[in-house]
Amino acid sequence: MTIRVAVVDDNPMVRAGLRAMLELGGLDVVAEAADGLAALDTVARHRPDVTLLDHRMPVADGLEVLARLADLTRVILLTSDDSSEVISSALAQGASGFLSHNGLSREDVLQAVRAVHAGEGWLAPVAAAVAVRQLRERAERESAARIRFDLTRRERELMDLLVQGLTNGQIAAQLVLSEKTVKNHLNHVYAKLGVGHRTQAVARWQGRA
Repeated sequence: MTIRVAVVDDNPMVRAGLRAMLELGGLDVVAEAADGLAALDTVARHRPDVTLLDHRMPVADGLEVLARLADLTRVILLTSDDSSEVISSALAQGASGFLSHNGLSREDVLQAVRAVHAGEGWLAPVAAAVAVRQLRERAERESAARIRFDLTRRERELMDLLVQGLTNGQIAAQLVLSEKTVKNHLNHVYAKLGVGHRTQAVARWQGRA
Protein backbone atom coordinates (compact mmCIF):
# COMPACT_ATOMS: atom_id res chain seq x y z
CA MET A 1 0.00 0.00 0.00
CA THR A 2 1.35 3.43 -0.94
CA ILE A 3 2.22 5.64 2.02
CA ARG A 4 0.18 8.86 1.98
CA VAL A 5 2.13 11.93 3.13
CA ALA A 6 1.36 15.58 3.89
CA VAL A 7 4.07 18.24 3.66
CA VAL A 8 3.80 21.31 5.89
CA ASP A 9 6.34 24.11 5.39
CA ASP A 10 5.99 27.85 4.78
CA ASN A 11 8.72 27.81 2.11
CA PRO A 12 7.26 26.72 -1.26
CA MET A 13 10.72 25.70 -2.51
CA VAL A 14 11.18 23.39 0.47
CA ARG A 15 7.73 21.91 -0.08
CA ALA A 16 8.52 21.31 -3.74
CA GLY A 17 11.82 19.68 -2.85
CA LEU A 18 10.24 17.40 -0.27
CA ARG A 19 7.44 16.47 -2.66
CA ALA A 20 10.00 15.52 -5.31
CA MET A 21 11.98 13.41 -2.84
CA LEU A 22 8.87 11.59 -1.67
CA GLU A 23 7.34 10.98 -5.08
CA LEU A 24 10.64 9.74 -6.53
CA GLY A 25 10.63 7.24 -3.67
CA GLY A 26 7.18 5.98 -4.63
CA LEU A 27 5.27 7.77 -1.86
CA ASP A 28 2.04 9.69 -2.44
CA VAL A 29 1.96 13.36 -1.38
CA VAL A 30 -1.73 13.95 -0.75
CA ALA A 31 -1.64 17.44 0.80
CA GLU A 32 0.48 20.52 1.45
CA ALA A 33 0.14 23.42 3.88
CA ALA A 34 2.13 26.58 4.61
CA ASP A 35 1.38 27.11 8.30
CA GLY A 36 0.23 25.25 11.39
CA LEU A 37 -3.42 26.22 11.28
CA ALA A 38 -3.72 25.27 7.62
CA ALA A 39 -2.01 22.00 8.49
CA LEU A 40 -4.70 21.13 11.03
CA ASP A 41 -7.38 21.65 8.41
CA THR A 42 -5.70 19.81 5.56
CA VAL A 43 -4.61 16.85 7.72
CA ALA A 44 -8.15 16.51 9.11
CA ARG A 45 -9.52 16.44 5.53
CA HIS A 46 -6.95 14.20 3.86
CA ARG A 47 -5.87 11.98 6.78
CA PRO A 48 -2.32 11.26 5.57
CA ASP A 49 -0.41 8.37 7.10
CA VAL A 50 2.58 10.58 7.88
CA THR A 51 3.01 14.35 8.03
CA LEU A 52 6.31 16.18 7.61
CA LEU A 53 5.89 19.25 9.81
CA ASP A 54 8.18 22.27 9.75
CA HIS A 55 9.05 23.82 13.09
CA ARG A 56 9.27 27.54 12.23
CA MET A 57 6.19 28.85 10.38
CA PRO A 58 3.94 31.94 10.45
CA VAL A 59 0.43 32.00 11.96
CA ALA A 60 1.13 28.89 14.06
CA ASP A 61 4.43 27.04 14.16
CA GLY A 62 4.92 23.30 14.22
CA LEU A 63 5.24 22.91 17.98
CA GLU A 64 2.01 24.84 18.56
CA VAL A 65 -0.05 22.33 16.58
CA LEU A 66 2.02 19.16 16.93
CA ALA A 67 0.00 17.58 19.74
CA ARG A 68 -3.28 18.06 17.84
CA LEU A 69 -1.80 16.75 14.60
CA ALA A 70 -0.38 13.72 16.40
CA ASP A 71 -3.96 12.67 17.18
CA LEU A 72 -4.66 12.51 13.43
CA THR A 73 -1.41 11.37 11.81
CA ARG A 74 2.12 10.27 12.59
CA VAL A 75 4.29 13.40 12.65
CA ILE A 76 7.93 13.94 11.76
CA LEU A 77 9.19 17.35 12.87
CA LEU A 78 11.55 19.16 10.51
CA THR A 79 13.74 21.85 12.05
CA SER A 80 17.16 23.47 11.91
CA ASP A 81 16.96 24.14 15.66
CA ASP A 82 18.54 21.09 17.30
CA SER A 83 18.35 22.44 20.85
CA SER A 84 17.38 19.98 23.56
CA GLU A 85 14.35 22.15 24.41
CA VAL A 86 12.87 21.84 20.91
CA ILE A 87 13.59 18.11 20.65
CA SER A 88 12.22 17.42 24.14
CA SER A 89 9.06 19.40 23.43
CA ALA A 90 8.51 17.65 20.10
CA LEU A 91 8.89 14.19 21.61
CA ALA A 92 6.68 15.07 24.58
CA GLN A 93 3.91 16.30 22.27
CA GLY A 94 3.78 13.10 20.26
CA ALA A 95 6.27 13.47 17.42
CA SER A 96 7.09 10.07 15.93
CA GLY A 97 10.26 11.30 14.28
CA PHE A 98 12.70 14.16 14.04
CA LEU A 99 14.69 15.31 11.00
CA SER A 100 17.15 18.18 10.82
CA HIS A 101 16.98 20.57 7.88
CA ASN A 102 20.77 20.69 8.03
CA GLY A 103 22.11 18.30 5.39
CA LEU A 104 18.71 16.70 4.77
CA SER A 105 18.92 14.00 2.09
CA ARG A 106 16.30 12.09 0.09
CA GLU A 107 17.46 8.87 1.73
CA ASP A 108 16.93 10.37 5.20
CA VAL A 109 13.42 11.54 4.34
CA LEU A 110 12.32 8.26 2.76
CA GLN A 111 13.77 6.11 5.54
CA ALA A 112 12.19 8.30 8.20
CA VAL A 113 8.73 8.25 6.60
CA ARG A 114 8.81 4.49 6.02
CA ALA A 115 10.01 3.80 9.57
CA VAL A 116 7.39 6.04 11.16
CA HIS A 117 4.65 4.59 8.96
CA ALA A 118 5.67 1.12 10.16
CA GLY A 119 5.16 2.22 13.76
CA GLU A 120 8.82 2.80 14.53
CA GLY A 121 10.45 6.00 15.67
CA TRP A 122 13.02 7.93 13.67
CA LEU A 123 15.48 10.31 15.28
CA ALA A 124 18.21 12.27 13.58
CA PRO A 125 21.53 11.67 15.38
CA VAL A 126 21.29 14.93 17.33
CA ALA A 127 17.78 14.08 18.51
CA ALA A 128 18.84 10.58 19.48
CA ALA A 129 21.64 12.04 21.59
CA VAL A 130 19.16 14.27 23.42
CA ALA A 131 16.76 11.38 24.02
CA VAL A 132 19.54 9.19 25.40
CA ARG A 133 20.75 11.99 27.66
CA GLN A 134 17.21 12.53 28.98
CA LEU A 135 16.82 8.83 29.73
CA ARG A 136 20.16 8.77 31.52
CA GLU A 137 19.32 11.87 33.56
CA ARG A 138 15.91 10.46 34.50
CA ALA A 139 17.49 7.19 35.59
CA GLU A 140 19.99 9.10 37.72
CA ARG A 141 17.22 11.19 39.32
CA GLU A 142 15.11 8.13 40.07
CA SER A 143 18.12 6.27 41.45
CA ALA A 144 18.77 9.19 43.80
CA ALA A 145 15.09 9.18 44.78
CA ARG A 146 15.24 5.47 45.66
CA ILE A 147 18.06 6.16 48.10
CA ARG A 148 16.55 9.37 49.45
CA PHE A 149 13.05 8.07 50.15
CA ASP A 150 13.98 4.52 51.21
CA LEU A 151 11.17 2.78 49.32
CA THR A 152 10.79 -0.98 49.45
CA ARG A 153 11.25 -3.08 46.31
CA ARG A 154 7.47 -3.37 45.91
CA GLU A 155 7.02 0.38 46.39
CA ARG A 156 9.67 1.06 43.76
CA GLU A 157 7.86 -1.28 41.37
CA LEU A 158 4.64 0.67 41.95
CA MET A 159 6.37 3.98 41.34
CA ASP A 160 7.92 2.73 38.10
CA LEU A 161 4.43 1.82 36.87
CA LEU A 162 2.92 5.05 38.18
CA VAL A 163 5.47 7.04 36.17
CA GLN A 164 4.28 5.20 33.06
CA GLY A 165 0.77 6.56 33.66
CA LEU A 166 -0.90 3.30 34.66
CA THR A 167 -4.10 3.40 36.70
CA ASN A 168 -4.50 1.57 40.01
CA GLY A 169 -6.38 -1.19 38.20
CA GLN A 170 -3.66 -1.57 35.57
CA ILE A 171 -0.97 -1.64 38.26
CA ALA A 172 -2.92 -4.28 40.15
CA ALA A 173 -3.17 -6.44 37.03
CA GLN A 174 0.51 -5.97 36.24
CA LEU A 175 1.66 -6.97 39.73
CA VAL A 176 -1.11 -9.52 40.38
CA LEU A 177 -2.44 -7.61 43.37
CA SER A 178 -5.86 -6.35 44.39
CA GLU A 179 -6.67 -2.70 43.76
CA LYS A 180 -7.09 -2.24 47.51
CA THR A 181 -3.55 -3.52 48.09
CA VAL A 182 -2.21 -1.20 45.41
CA LYS A 183 -4.02 1.74 47.01
CA ASN A 184 -2.56 0.86 50.42
CA HIS A 185 0.96 0.63 48.99
CA LEU A 186 0.53 3.96 47.22
CA ASN A 187 -0.67 5.64 50.41
CA HIS A 188 2.53 4.45 52.11
CA VAL A 189 4.56 5.76 49.18
CA TYR A 190 2.82 9.14 49.30
CA ALA A 191 3.61 9.39 53.01
CA LYS A 192 7.30 8.62 52.41
CA LEU A 193 7.49 11.11 49.56
CA GLY A 194 5.57 13.74 51.51
CA VAL A 195 2.91 14.24 48.82
CA GLY A 196 -0.85 13.97 48.58
CA HIS A 197 -1.55 12.49 45.16
CA ARG A 198 0.00 10.68 42.20
CA THR A 199 0.94 13.71 40.12
CA GLN A 200 2.99 15.10 43.00
CA ALA A 201 4.45 11.64 43.64
CA VAL A 202 5.67 11.29 40.06
CA ALA A 203 7.18 14.80 40.12
CA ARG A 204 8.95 14.10 43.43
CA TRP A 205 10.15 10.68 42.24
CA GLN A 206 11.61 12.22 39.08
CA GLY A 207 13.31 15.01 41.01
CA ARG A 208 11.06 17.75 39.63
CA ALA A 209 9.58 18.79 42.97
